[in-house]
Amino acid sequence: MKQSSEDPTRLLGRLAAGIDGVLDAEMSSALQNLVDSSSAATGDIADRDMPLLLARAFSDGMTGRLRVANDVCEKAVYFEAGLPVMAVSSDAGDRMLAMLVREGVIDARQHEETFRVVNATGRKVGAVLVDLGFLRSDELLPAVRRHYESIILSLFSWRLGRWRIDPDITAGPDRTRLLRHPAALVREGLDRGYPAERFAARLPSDRGCFVLDSSPTSVDVTAQALEDRFEARVPMRFDGVRSIEAVAQATGLPEMTVQKIALTLTCFGVLRPVEAEGRSGRGSSSGLRDLGVIRERVGARHALALESDYFRLLGVGRHADAAEVRRAHARLCKEVAPETVGPEMWHELKEQIETIKGVLDEGLRVLTTQTLRSAYEFNVAHGPDADREPDSMQATPSPTAVVRG
Repeated sequence: MKQSSEDPTRLLGRLAAGIDGVLDAEMSSALQNLVDSSSAATGDIADRDMPLLLARAFSDGMTGRLRVANDVCEKAVYFEAGLPVMAVSSDAGDRMLAMLVREGVIDARQHEETFRVVNATGRKVGAVLVDLGFLRSDELLPAVRRHYESIILSLFSWRLGRWRIDPDITAGPDRTRLLRHPAALVREGLDRGYPAERFAARLPSDRGCFVLDSSPTSVDVTAQALEDRFEARVPMRFDGVRSIEAVAQATGLPEMTVQKIALTLTCFGVLRPVEAEGRSGRGSSSGLRDLGVIRERVGARHALALESDYFRLLGVGRHADAAEVRRAHARLCKEVAPETVGPEMWHELKEQIETIKGVLDEGLRVLTTQTLRSAYEFNVAHGPDADREPDSMQATPSPTAVVRG
């Protein structure tokens, strides 16, 4: 198709002018690719690495797969409505058994015995570990989640590689889901061999000064990026005047710790660099983009509420206990709460949000009431394979209709 010679910005406005609702958000997002190079579907890890990629997926409300590859292996992270839910790797060192040996959970003999039984029977690794007595049943899902996290965190040390985003490729309905916020993963990932020279490159400010965004969404991201109560003093010190060094002095924390907090918050747009003339670096179109992101995220969650089961909507595995279900319910209710989406989006998306909230509440009631849960599980295709080690990078097309992020 011949590329249009019309100015991209004018084309964006002209084509999006007559589109409303979800179509408006979808078309605007697609057309924005013409004028925003950061929206490219592929790139180099040296230019856009894991902190930025995780933050981008979150801010875009992305549902799809992020693939990262170098000359040695390929790894993939799956997202739903902007949240990372699963990860796979072609590297044998990333296998769950290898992780459990590194953690000291199992020893070399137990690793060998488990591997032998899995190869001989074709059974799932998690089930074999439990049957052999090497893991308790209540330790299995946490181990699966740590496995996914370890794959994601290992990508923070990569200096070379290529990434690609495949929209609408999902993890499958029966996989165990990660529960951690991407901002928490970014903060931890910065301790996992993240190249020191990139801190200066990723904190773009002439004077080293930043201003804090105090919107409800930013407050949630900020809380996830902090590791203890002492770090809670850091964000408010970014007042557009103090440098990172000055914030470190004011809080009594190491400057590297403050840098890690600043980098995490900058990636998610919570901190904005102050330019030499004292203005925030945030463009005038950011407010419109933020509304579009919220609109798309709610749309994706609404699609899940209409078309998927309670386990997938809540992002929990089939063996999740009542406490885990309640935590997931509280997190997702907060995601669509009026104080999070803002009054404008609340009124616009009220019908979708009320549907989401109703299905979440019903899912909570069913999955925390044993008699109801037993009947529900009997009628849902189950036999979860969440504890099976991912052994393929094969794409899984999404079974649900989602709004593109």
